[in-house]
Amino acid sequence: MWTKICGITNLTDAETVAASAADAIGLNFYAPSKRYVAPATAATIRELIGDRLEVVGVFVNSTAVEVAAVCHQVGLDTVQFHGDESAELIAEFHQLAPEIKIIRAYRVSPAGFADVENSLAALATARVPTKAILVDAYRPGEFGGTGHQVNPELVRDWTAPNRLPVILAGGLRPDNVAIAVNIAQPWGVDTASGVEIQPGVKSLAKIRAFVTEAQASQG
Repeated sequence: MWTKICGITNLTDAETVAASAADAIGLNFYAPSKRYVAPATAATIRELIGDRLEVVGVFVNSTAVEVAAVCHQVGLDTVQFHGDESAELIAEFHQLAPEIKIIRAYRVSPAGFADVENSLAALATARVPTKAILVDAYRPGEFGGTGHQVNPELVRDWTAPNRLPVILAGGLRPDNVAIAVNIAQPWGVDTASGVEIQPGVKSLAKIRAFVTEAQASQG
């Protein structure tokens, strides 16, 4: 079970995640977010953790040039597009930084996955390679980190185009991640608010418990 701890803002929390059994760390470059981290700080975090974790940069409605510049400044492994980015913008980014893996995040409402499928079809037409799809809860005007859950049964009953790996996010905590995983059967899980003391400040105990519960639930 691929596990990502997102919304890391400081060196202490980065080291905590690196010392856990998590697979990836998420750095949020969306300035209005409570979990925003400046690229200079993010570069220091990257240097601290080295290759112990996959480093994912989370972007919301930045330009392709802006995203590519942060990738190169920080040394990101993967970019997570978490806003309203078009297939054309993501394709432009891929041309600028073809070595960077791409996760496409979608905020899914109870209405289902029709818009997701249309977006993924556009990405396929633009020949954008996608590492995985991240499914988050839809809240008007918000781009993740809301603490609200996606219906895991909705995720379970949907097959991603080309069977792309699905990462479940949205309101996952140590006390509910195992149940959500057993229902949804995702490839990976992602949490931010679910392991925090306050926005942008993580709990060592919650991180360890989350990773343990997520990985114990697979299979």
